[in-house]
Amino acid sequence: MPHTRSATVYPTPDMSRSRWLRSYLIVTAVLVSGCGAAQLGTCAPHTKEEGTPTRNWTECFKEPFAHAGITHSVFCLGDGTAKPPVLLLHELTGLTPGTLAYAEELSKDFTVYVPLLFGEKGAFSPASGLWAYWFRRMTAFGPGGEWGVPAQGSAPIVSWLRGVVQTIGTRHAQQRIGIIGNCMTGPLPVALMDNSRVGAAVVAQPALPLRFWWYTDTDRKSLGLTDDDLQSARAGTAMIYGLRFETDCMSDAAKLQTLQEEFGNRFFNGAIPANEYQHDGTRVNAHSTLIGSWKEHDTSGQPPRNAREKVRTFLLRELGGAR
Repeated sequence: MPHTRSATVYPTPDMSRSRWLRSYLIVTAVLVSGCGAAQLGTCAPHTKEEGTPTRNWTECFKEPFAHAGITHSVFCLGDGTAKPPVLLLHELTGLTPGTLAYAEELSKDFTVYVPLLFGEKGAFSPASGLWAYWFRRMTAFGPGGEWGVPAQGSAPIVSWLRGVVQTIGTRHAQQRIGIIGNCMTGPLPVALMDNSRVGAAVVAQPALPLRFWWYTDTDRKSLGLTDDDLQSARAGTAMIYGLRFETDCMSDAAKLQTLQEEFGNRFFNGAIPANEYQHDGTRVNAHSTLIGSWKEHDTSGQPPRNAREKVRTFLLRELGGAR
């Protein structure tokens, strides 16, 4: 399929008003949304990351990937298909430098694919994540949008990711696929286990569903997926590795318990104990297990690095890569 370059578009007063309205709506939402937004800000501060990318991440498929009415870019290093494939999904903060740096670390053992779900490549953009989830979801596809969870079936973003997984599977004949989700994308690997080629799913600090106001007990246990998603995942064989910091108040411990109940011995609980990163009795609102690194109470930043190594070992074991 030919790649068509878009003509240069210069800002217009209407575009400026649109950007202003978007910023205004985001700020207003944070100010008036109450408990839900306050919890997001205090429990998932997203302030520190490990590393800076040094390699050139380019479009994997020559142009943004279109499927199920959605188009997003998918980036990779263009280093062939010899190594097992891993699909890395970024956090609410977007495809940040720290995310790309982690992808480069993974690329030592795997062929890594990194979709850009919102924001800009290499930019720290939590506002784009909030916009995608709380605003674009109400307009792009009518009620619900890309991230809306229907009563039946799957969210549009899940359908799009299934197309990505299918395409990766075609490129990597006979290889099993690993998927890593983080925070806002944390539970999504579970929904993608309906593909028999998926051999391993990493669910890191799952934070869906995000709420404007308060979280119910049902929300705290929920993975933000549909019953159809869970039923398809239960029918598969992929193993799941769950991660969260023990004191994380955004990704409730009940979510990992739900995974345990749903998948039994297919689930490994890799929760990080508080005593590994809290040493003076002060509660730390640590959230991002793989991409973030909290050093206020542990100057070595060792717990996140340990988590990365455990995820690496898990993926190598389940995907059959070289150790």
